[in-house]
Amino acid sequence: MNEPVSTPSLTPTPPAGESFWNRRRLVLAVVLLLVVHLTLAVRSLVEENPTIDEVIHLPAGITYWQTGKFGLYHHNPPLIKLVAALPVLALGAVEVPFNDPSWRNEPQNKAVFAHLFQSDNARQYFELFARARLVMPLFSVLGGLVIFLWSKRLYGPGGGLLSLALWLLCPNILAHCRLVTTDVGSASLGVLATFVFWHSLQQPTWWRTVLAGICLGLAQLSKFSMVLLYGLWPLLGFLHLFTGADDESLTRRVGRSLGKGLLILGLSVVVINVGYGFEGVGIPLGQHEFLSQSLTRPVPPGMWRPPSADPLINALHQRRVNRFRGTWLENLPVPFPKHYVLGFDDQKFEAEGVPANLFNPQIESDEVEGYPVYLNGEVRQKSWWYYYLLTLVYKVPEGTWALFLASVVILVASPRSRASWFDEITVLALPVIVILVMSVLTNINLGLRYVLASFPFVFISIGKVVPWATGLNDRVRRRAAETFLGVALAATLAATLVITPHYLAYFNWVSGGASNGSSHLIDSNIDWGQDLVGLRRWLQMHAPDEPVGLAYFGQINPNIFLFRSEGGFPWFLPPPRPGTIRDDELPPRYRKQGLEGLKFQPGLYAVSATLLQGLPWRVYDDELPRWLPRSVWAGGFTYFKELKPIDQIGHSILLYRVTPAQAEMLSSKYWLPPASREFAGGRK
Repeated sequence: MNEPVSTPSLTPTPPAGESFWNRRRLVLAVVLLLVVHLTLAVRSLVEENPTIDEVIHLPAGITYWQTGKFGLYHHNPPLIKLVAALPVLALGAVEVPFNDPSWRNEPQNKAVFAHLFQSDNARQYFELFARARLVMPLFSVLGGLVIFLWSKRLYGPGGGLLSLALWLLCPNILAHCRLVTTDVGSASLGVLATFVFWHSLQQPTWWRTVLAGICLGLAQLSKFSMVLLYGLWPLLGFLHLFTGADDESLTRRVGRSLGKGLLILGLSVVVINVGYGFEGVGIPLGQHEFLSQSLTRPVPPGMWRPPSADPLINALHQRRVNRFRGTWLENLPVPFPKHYVLGFDDQKFEAEGVPANLFNPQIESDEVEGYPVYLNGEVRQKSWWYYYLLTLVYKVPEGTWALFLASVVILVASPRSRASWFDEITVLALPVIVILVMSVLTNINLGLRYVLASFPFVFISIGKVVPWATGLNDRVRRRAAETFLGVALAATLAATLVITPHYLAYFNWVSGGASNGSSHLIDSNIDWGQDLVGLRRWLQMHAPDEPVGLAYFGQINPNIFLFRSEGGFPWFLPPPRPGTIRDDELPPRYRKQGLEGLKFQPGLYAVSATLLQGLPWRVYDDELPRWLPRSVWAGGFTYFKELKPIDQIGHSILLYRVTPAQAEMLSSKYWLPPASREFAGGRK
């Protein structure tokens, strides 16, 4: 049967100036941008140590290859972790703690397993991650090429190059494209899949439909947020079906579109199952142990629930049960892998939050609390609906903002420079949906990386600024528009070069810059544990033998340097504020005396920006052979905010030289008993 020919997209006509970009120059420009991107990314990835999530991602990916089981850290689908683990496994000499209970018991303890992997491979730990990180920018290169091709089709070669440059030179993309995490890889596979689907609507053939289904499945294997494509694509298909001019009857067009839609859906499911090695496919719906509110209901009176070693899961199991258990859907086979289903449920659980009365039945409120989150000086456990909007305001370069706002005006006011309304909606729909869902429907305020999936589409849309600027008839206006475009792009490039290689810590000039960033945002926005090796370099240069009090936000024990050829440095955990740590979690140096009445010691201290702002986390002390961290509650080290730092490491670790007078002031204010505190205050 002959395929119907769709009406071609109404793309803007490239102006005369676009003739400069012949094929040779265009290829040269693309290659140059890719080389600059890779150079910047590689320089950064070798200078900064693994971040908090990477510490778990890599060993999880190694276990997937070696065992064919996907239970460890099923919090995210496995594709990115599998790719990252390949160059590490090529070494052949990696120790994996499969004999430890953290692996053998259910549920597997990902944090303990990751720390054991760290201690077992301490001598080559950073080198293993450097190898894994080197393949990560391949995803951003893939995303960049898709962005270029899509923007070029809509807005000409100049528009394509602008979109590509904004992606490859964006400090936020450079921050995450070099990490063993899912954010940039997912954004790249998401834009690839949607581009293929859009292309299949413009020029429908069965092989393009097959390719769209495969790419959709790959996107699902990168991150659970890509499930949004299952809702977006039918909407785009429906819109195209009823807006495109076609002589064929509506009934036949609808029937063929439904057939292709089912083919895409089926192929994506097959790809997901292949990605998980078909582990646990077909388990009845009622046999899964869910955690999220959406997939559970209150436990009926008298129902026995299996206990769990995990206190959180155990508490949830006593109150909630799989909502499909005991219904007609109980025995329905699930066509997805076990850990795809359970991982999605984990994400739902985190997005919805934890009931406030889960561990304290005396609390009558049914409100939920999410991760401890921070914004503009406030730590709390309930998200802000405007968090991601402010994060974009703080962390997107001013030049990029100027180009985006110009593209919005052009979209409304300049039909000559925009593509067809269907194409514009296709490009802008996902960014709107991602930001709306993350802002309103989740309880997760953890970083800009959660909305990175919107960046490729926004950069594509900005491409329309080029045909608008170069196509103006008035010479003066055209020169002014081209100058604006060049200055804005140069400002973005300058912002990136200034922050190199510390891209995670980038904040734009309007927000106060990276040095002031933690007053607005913390965690993966500025301090993700990436500067421990940078701190060691600073200490070797400025204080090689002086003990440093270190409160570190990360998942790498600073004692790791003792097992490596470069050697360690003397350090200890500064005293947490009384009431922010359990007595049985106190480090040995404070256990005998306790924190009340402690005399704070002058000297050199290093504090991660996230802990400085009071976020609860796990911290390390210098006790050997202990490798696991201790838990400190909110506000444990906020007293350092009363001092002025003498230096910063990558904008994420602040250094303090505490004088005897300052030490006495802190002691009297935070650790002396109330009576002594008043007496000390009277003496002053």
